[in-house]
Order: sequence, then C-alpha cells, then structure tokens
Amino acid sequence: MTDVRSNAELTEATATGLRWVMFARLGTELILLVSMVVLARLIPPSAFGMFAIAVIVQELAVNVPGEGVGSALVQRKTIERAHLEGALAVSLLSGAVLAIAALLLVQVLVRPVFGDETAFLVALTTPWFLMGGILAIPLAVLRRQLDFRRLSLLSLAQNAVRTVASVALAVMGMDASALVLGALAGMFAIVGLAVLSAPVPLPRWRSRAIRDLLSYGAPAALAAFSWAGFRNGDYAIVGARLGAAQAGFYWRGFQLAVEYQRKVSAVMTQIAFPVLSRTAGADAMFELRRRMVRLLTVVVFPLLALLVLLAPVVVPWLFGPAWEPAVVPTQILAGAGATTVVIDAVGSVLMAAGRARALLGYGIAHFAVYAGAVLFASGHGLAAVSAAAVIVHFAFLIVAYRVLLRDRAEPTLRFIWGDVSAATVSCVALVAVAWPTGVALEVAAVPVIVHIALVCGIGSVAYLATLRIGFVQDYRDLIRLVRRVLPARPVRAAARRVPVLAGRSS
Repeated sequence: MTDVRSNAELTEATATGLRWVMFARLGTELILLVSMVVLARLIPPSAFGMFAIAVIVQELAVNVPGEGVGSALVQRKTIERAHLEGALAVSLLSGAVLAIAALLLVQVLVRPVFGDETAFLVALTTPWFLMGGILAIPLAVLRRQLDFRRLSLLSLAQNAVRTVASVALAVMGMDASALVLGALAGMFAIVGLAVLSAPVPLPRWRSRAIRDLLSYGAPAALAAFSWAGFRNGDYAIVGARLGAAQAGFYWRGFQLAVEYQRKVSAVMTQIAFPVLSRTAGADAMFELRRRMVRLLTVVVFPLLALLVLLAPVVVPWLFGPAWEPAVVPTQILAGAGATTVVIDAVGSVLMAAGRARALLGYGIAHFAVYAGAVLFASGHGLAAVSAAAVIVHFAFLIVAYRVLLRDRAEPTLRFIWGDVSAATVSCVALVAVAWPTGVALEVAAVPVIVHIALVCGIGSVAYLATLRIGFVQDYRDLIRLVRRVLPARPVRAAARRVPVLAGRSS
C-alpha cells in the first residue's frame, strides 16, 4: 500500500484535518480547563508536584512506541500486513520491558529520592506501558490514512473520561491519586476505542518487517525517550531540590506557558508529520512546511503574549490564591513556549524526511544541556529555573534550524526570522497597546472578567491590524483558516472591520 499524494491533495487534507482537530482540541481544552480549575481547588500544589513525577511514565509509555514503530509505519511509503503484525509484537515487548524497568526504578530511585507517596503513584502508572504499546499501532494506521476526524474524536473521548474520573475521585477525597487514576481511566478508554476504530492483526514476530521498521523506528524511539526526559526531567529536578510544592508551582507555570500552547500547536504538528510524509520531494516539503510554520506562529504567539500580560490576574483568579507563586514562572516560561512551537515544527520535518538519527542526536543533546542548566539554576529558585529553561530553548532553536538546513544554502537566522517575523512584529504591537491598558484597568480595580476581556479585545485588534497592514499573505492565510473552521458570515464581518480599525489608528 502506497500513499504518496500531490501538494494540492495534501493541502486539502490538511485543511479538512485542521477543522476536525481544531474542533476536537477546542472541546478538549474546554473540558481540561474546567477540570483543572476544579482540581486546583480540591487538590494542593504539592500533590500536583508529585503527579508531575508520575507524568514521566505516561510520556514514555505513549511516546516511545508511538514515535518508534508507530512513526515508522506512518513514514514508510508502503506497508504490508507483516509490518503491522511485527510492529505490534515489538511494541508490546518494549512496553513490557519498560514496565518492569519502571517498577525496579521505583524501588531503587524514586522511593529514596521522592518518598513513598510519589513512588506509589509512579508504580500505579506503569500499566500505561502495555496500553501504550497496543495504542501505537491503530493510531499509526489512522495517521497514515490522514483520518484526522477519528483521531480527533478519540482524543476528545480520552480527555472526557479522564476529566470525569479525576474530578469524581478528587471529590471523594483523593489527591494525587485522583490525577493518576483519572489519567489511567482515560487511557483505557482511548485504547478500546482505537482498536475498534482501526482493527489491526494480532502480533506476530515478522523478522524482515521488523528490521524494516526498526531502521527508522529505533532511533525515533530513542529520540522520543530523550524528549520525554527533556519535557519532564525538570519536574523531577525541581521536586528533588526544592520540594513537591515548588515542583507543583513550576508544573503549573510550565503547563500554562509551554504545554497548553503545545496543545494548540499540536493541531498543526499532529497533521504535519503524516502530511509532509506524503509529499513528493524535499522542495515540496519545505514549501508546505513554511506555510504551516508561519500560520502556526501567527496563531500561537499572540496567545503567549496575552498570557504574559494577564498571568498576574488570571492565575490566582482561576486556580485560587494558593497558586500565586506560579505567576512569575508562567510569565518567564512563555519564552520557552514560543520557541517550543517552532522546534516542534522542525521535528515534524525531520521525521517526515526519515532523519530519525538527526532527531535522536538533537534530542539527546537538548536533554543533557537542559537538565544540567535546570540542576544548576534550581539552587536559586523557580525564577532562575524558568530563565534557564528559556535560554536553553532559544539556543537549541538555532541548533534545530542548523540541523534542518544541513543541505540547504539559506542562512539560519534569516530563515528563522522568515518563519516568525509576522507573528513577532504583530505581538510587539499587541503588547504596546494592551500593556498600558492592563495597567490602567488594574489601577481602576475593574472586575477580573472585564479586565481580561478588554486586554484581550484591544490587544487582538492591534495584533490583527498590524498583521493586515504589514503581512498581508499571513493575514489571508489566517482568515482562510478561520473560514475553514467557523461559519463564514461572522468571519467575513470580522475581517471587514480590521482594515477599518487599522485605518483609524493610523
């Protein structure tokens, strides 16, 4: 079975997929936001700090098989039944090995460093490894088919089950255990639904097919391992050096500034890898990649700028006064969030091009430098840790583009600026208008809802006006995206108003 498609077909598949993924993501994030607000008031910050350690297991359980044999199935131009049988066999075997290794580490490392309660939570999470091994194959089949509708519905179902279970258990008096068991319930749900949505053959040891997959999948799995350590190792370091409560505050800041925007950018990156894998060649891939990245930054960067401005108001209002120490880390880590958006997009291109070894080397280096920086900075508090995270992310953004442009003549910094210029310049206009507005509203002591609405509204008008005047093509791509997702009449009305407001402001 071969799935090479033209850029026109892939553009249409991308647009259709974006509609489904964005609707599902919007529904998912609304569910998760409500649940996080409720859970933040039911569960103390220290419990979230312990849960952050257990999240490492969840990341490994999903990403190692998913980015290993799962991505190998997606990336190959052709696959046979033997590839599916062998992939499931390898995925289950690796899941069993990782589960056993995790249980051993609970006794020799987690319990002595983090205590009995955290060790219990990590042990409770180990079934994720076997479920992740099963889940990787049907999800790979759906990604290969560009069936973003089913992928979106599966994600929505998982998070709905997770939310209901976590809140119910927290109301019953559980703390960190409610978070772990709720996530486990959601994982059971998506595994069952995925197997029903994309049935795959039973596992069989197919040596030749496995060798075909592992030539790409083994480096990709190791890269996923290093990425999971990179994304969660800082929680472990902060928890070990500063305690569970400080880890909880850092976790909250990282979730708001990096992980939540990654959920927005995942709308594009979830589509980018399978779509770019179907392009006819490198030039077509780079052409499609540039449009994707510029659109992604245009959508995400203003959200991060507004988060920086509104964090002092929004964080204690949403999550309660106990979470106020998370405000400064959230504001600083927004810089890491912005770079992560672009780095993830580079990763999608390297995966689609079959450059798993380059991705592995990059991931290991990024993880090692990041862990060292966080370990050094942790002795100086959460603000220092957050600043170290931003510095390392910016440095490795440049490294990522150097790797991406290995065989191309474009200057690295100019290429990066070409990807982010529209969003960055427009965000400067947003901050220039919205920041003094927020200061005036704070002095006037207006209600929080009014404060948020006015800052977001005025900042958005400034952002869109700048985009419309200075970056017409990016503005048009944004309007096309919105028209694909929202009803046409309100979008046309909003689009007509932006040039008028821009003309008045000049």
